[in-house]
Amino acid sequence: MAVAPDDHVLEIGCGRGTAVSLVAERLTTGTIVAIDRAATMARLASERNAGHISSGRAEIRGTGFESADLTRRHFTKIFAVNVSLFWLGTAPEQIERVRDLLAPGGVLYIFGERPTSANAEGNVVSTERLLRAHGFDTTRSIVARGQSRLFTCVTGTPTP
Repeated sequence: MAVAPDDHVLEIGCGRGTAVSLVAERLTTGTIVAIDRAATMARLASERNAGHISSGRAEIRGTGFESADLTRRHFTKIFAVNVSLFWLGTAPEQIERVRDLLAPGGVLYIFGERPTSANAEGNVVSTERLLRAHGFDTTRSIVARGQSRLFTCVTGTPTP
């Protein structure tokens, strides 16, 4: 994602907060807001990132994406790792919400990790289809990690 020191980043579905740590380490004047609908995951992520939270670089909230109180056109980068709404396409209004939250020039990153090339390709195709249907230009990458996992990324930029 090439996080810049002044980026304002949103993570959807932060889990235990591993990615929050990696992003917050690169920020100086920027911030990361991380949300997870599971209160337990938000608590664990907060514990893991207590230093980043106290420095003002990170904020972690236990809330679902659809109900999170977030600032419009604020985030330079939004990302999610293994969040099924992006390849299942079951909540297209949430893609519109992502578009509304991205700052001008902002980018959406959808990461996934799958055990087979068929799974990886299927998720990438579904994600691209969903994003394009909602006015995003997309790029994709699929990279092998070890012998049994494929790491995917679909990036989306809103078309004007």
